[in-house]
Amino acid sequence: MKKKLGYIGVICLIMLVLCGLLYMVEARAGGSSITSIGDALWYMIVTLTTVGYGDLYPVTLWGKIIGIIFILSSMGLMGFLLATIISTFNSDGIKLWRLKRHRNENWYVFSEINEKTSFLISDIKSHGKGIFICLGEINDFTPSGVLPIDCSFEKIISLKGDKSRLHLFFMRDCDNDYENYSEYYDQCNRYLRDNILPFHCYCLTEYVPEIIPVNLVCFSKYENISRLYWNAYPLRADLGHDERIVIIGDGEYSSSILEHALKRNVYKVTQSVEYHLFGDFNTFRTEHYYLGDYFSIDKKSETVDSIIYHQASWMEDRETIENADRIIICDFDESVNLTVLSRLRKYYAIRNKDQQFHVLYSRKINDSGVTTFGSIEDIYTEEFVLKEKMSRVAIGMHETYRKDNAAAPDWNHLSAFKRQSNQEVADHMPVKLGILKAATSGEAYAAYKALTDEQKLTLWHLEHERWTRFHIVNNWHYAAVRNDSAREHNLLVPFDDLPYEEQAKDAYSWELLSKIDNL
Repeated sequence: MKKKLGYIGVICLIMLVLCGLLYMVEARAGGSSITSIGDALWYMIVTLTTVGYGDLYPVTLWGKIIGIIFILSSMGLMGFLLATIISTFNSDGIKLWRLKRHRNENWYVFSEINEKTSFLISDIKSHGKGIFICLGEINDFTPSGVLPIDCSFEKIISLKGDKSRLHLFFMRDCDNDYENYSEYYDQCNRYLRDNILPFHCYCLTEYVPEIIPVNLVCFSKYENISRLYWNAYPLRADLGHDERIVIIGDGEYSSSILEHALKRNVYKVTQSVEYHLFGDFNTFRTEHYYLGDYFSIDKKSETVDSIIYHQASWMEDRETIENADRIIICDFDESVNLTVLSRLRKYYAIRNKDQQFHVLYSRKINDSGVTTFGSIEDIYTEEFVLKEKMSRVAIGMHETYRKDNAAAPDWNHLSAFKRQSNQEVADHMPVKLGILKAATSGEAYAAYKALTDEQKLTLWHLEHERWTRFHIVNNWHYAAVRNDSAREHNLLVPFDDLPYEEQAKDAYSWELLSKIDNL
């Protein structure tokens, strides 16, 4: 665009010079109608625009030659000017100029528009205002109000004034989602200062670096679906017994749902939830090799949760299926999920009247006793992608801990694992509200403060169990001396074996209830 504007400037200058020459040769000629610079300018304009009123005309030879130049230039010049003006208003230059005028607003910049990002944009727009930008072409998925610009993330970053209000989304549809992380790294790593990004980045990827910069959020569809599921359908406390849960499915979805269940589903000190697994869980079992230190494996227990890997098909274990409290069907292939659901309802007598089928499926099924989860519009939302509330709660938890542990590093210098540990506290908050029978964190904290010391100690015990589960699932184990690099921890012992000062640290997450509404 700058090049075209330069051409226009040169042409205009030439025409003005010719206009001046026309005045000079015509002003002193006898019988001339062009006697002032204004007359010469008017003659040039009406000639170049092919209007030609005839009120002014040259009488000298050089004046006529200049007039011929104007006449011959008129068609080509006007065509060039009109084309340039139109292309200028349609170009990215005007769009970038518009952005500069709104540089202090929230900008949400997407690497491309696809089905996932379109739902995310619509959800963010429903919660507030902002400028939505796509670095590419619009398509059938593009929501209204998205500004397509053919430029790089780097160009957008350079334009933004208040960079704390800049949000970059690396969410391309690609066979290997590591490409999204690679694009983030190439575009943003140069802006890192002391492990902090000056703007916010969101990366759809299974890859998680050891050190995650502040303001970078890595997320995956498996994680989002698992968090969504257990947020919407927590363990039930109204059955009179701990739940018997059947999970049917092969692939990452079933493994992720199970992992989140083991870390999150702790609501009383002594519980005996049963997880019956049908499908290919060999990789999960191999990767989580310390589960037996805490859970009962392949054998039902009355004091701890049980994980039972069934080698046979679910169709061959009628008793387990028919006595389940819930059946989660979450194969990677949605058509398989519908087939399993159909066979279960057709051939099996489910004895528990409250039992429901929970089916991973991208659309709702209006059928009694059937609940679907995992639709794109539910998992690609501001809550599950931006994780702003979750991050604030996690940071608040760490700052509460640091008040009594001055040697602890600040949030900016925590490893990805330790940040995740605090984020798991945030994920468990809805369970805490349920335990305290409260609708809000304020009500929950009031209920907590009204408890006796003995009752509070029980809740501290519960928090220690949750913390222990998180470490066990991530393959930590007990050792007399803590060694983070070897995943050894001296506090992975029964709650009653901890000194009181360590037991009291499990109160931090309950005390955090008083601050959540203000985070």
